[in-house]
Parts: sequence; structure tokens; C-alpha cells
Amino acid sequence: MRRALLQLISVFVLTVGLALNAQAQSAGPLAGKVFGGGNAGLVVVLHGDVSSGGAADYHYDIAQKIASQNKGVTVLAMLRPGYSDGMGQKSKGSNNQRRDHYTKQNNKLVAQTIQAMAKQVGTSKIVAIGHSGGAAQLGVIIGAYPNLVDSAILVSCPCDIPRWRAMKGRKNWTKSQSPHKFTSKVPTSTRVIAITGNKDDNTNPVLAQDYVAALRAKGVQAQFISANGASHGFNAMASLVAKSAKQSLR
Repeated sequence: MRRALLQLISVFVLTVGLALNAQAQSAGPLAGKVFGGGNAGLVVVLHGDVSSGGAADYHYDIAQKIASQNKGVTVLAMLRPGYSDGMGQKSKGSNNQRRDHYTKQNNKLVAQTIQAMAKQVGTSKIVAIGHSGGAAQLGVIIGAYPNLVDSAILVSCPCDIPRWRAMKGRKNWTKSQSPHKFTSKVPTSTRVIAITGNKDDNTNPVLAQDYVAALRAKGVQAQFISANGASHGFNAMASLVAKSAKQSLR
């Protein structure tokens, strides 16, 4: 009897522990996975377009790392509209087959989810991180929804969509909103950190550099960081991103 009771307690503790470490659903209209817990701050992480196909869950690792490094902070690894992870979760909305999908409606869904999570967590301190297409959406959101985010970390950002498409020799995305069109609306209270690898041949560093320069000209506290040796992929910049998130939470 005693042995059976101990086994039951062990299962309960394990189940609760897993639920605390990685909850399988976010607040708001979009899905995601939540790591950590507490109202010392909310960190939201947005993945890129994953244009080669497959699950959009590579950002779960950095979300877990940030949660482990910042006690009392809740971290949401969000699934952008129309994307799914490897465990069957899928966010509402459409990613238009992962093309031309940084739309006003999709950006609204992301913003609404951030708002809902902040309310659920009970915090007003929000740090948002976006990689590639996620950075493009975040760059719009901090202007379209001023004062929603305290600090935005834009990784490998295609911050000028028409210019980005032209540099790749491809047709412009006419449905997508572009961060460079919203620089005048970003409040001076928002901190922006743009990180791009100096070997990135997808989102050329100049796209983020010029975006940061435009923000700085309007009094926004913005900075550009060149990740030496990194290309477009996220993993090579993960440690730098985690460090920037920790500094932003302070």
C-alpha cells in the first residue's frame, strides 16, 4: 500500500513539473508553448518563415534557455499564424503557403496574443524576440501597437520588405506590412536591438542597419549588433539573443 502511494505521488509530481516547465498552449488567438513562470516579465519568441517546410518549433530551445536563465519570468514560444509544431499544435490563420504573409491581420493576431499573455501572466514588462519573418512582423507591431512591447530583439530582420525582395531578385510581397514603414510610429520608450550575422546572404545586414538608423534619427533607443561568423540561421546567434534578453529584462 505504502509503495503504491509513493508511486502515485511520484507520477503526480512529475506531471506537475512537466506542466510548469512547458505548457502546451498560450493565451490569446495563437498557439505556442510556455516555459518558466512568474510575473517578473514576459518574453515572447517568434520563429521565422521555415520556408523549406516542416515544423516551426526550433525556437522552443531558446525559449527554454531564457526561462532557465531568468527566474520568475514567463516565456512564450509562439506559433505564428498558420504554423504548426511537431506535436500537432497549430495556430489559427493562414501563412499563405509561407509566402507574403506578414499581413495586417496576421500582425494583429500576434499582437493580440502578446496582450492576452501579458494579462494572464500579470506583468507589464514585455520583451519580444523575432527571427527573420518573425522579426519582420515584430518590427511592424512595435509601431502599429505602440507601448505594447518594452524591448524588441530583431534577429536576421528583413526590415525593408520591398528592398529585401529586390535584393533576392524576387517579386515584391504586396500583402505584407514592412517595418521600415512604421519607424515614425515606434515610441521613444521602446528599446530595439537588431542582430544580424555578418555572413547572412538572405537578409543582408544593411536592411537592419538602415532600419536602426531611421529609428535612432527619431529618438528611439536602437542599436545594431553584427554577429561575427553567423549566417541567416538562428542557432549561431542564440547565445547573443539570450544575453540581450537578459539585459532587456533588467
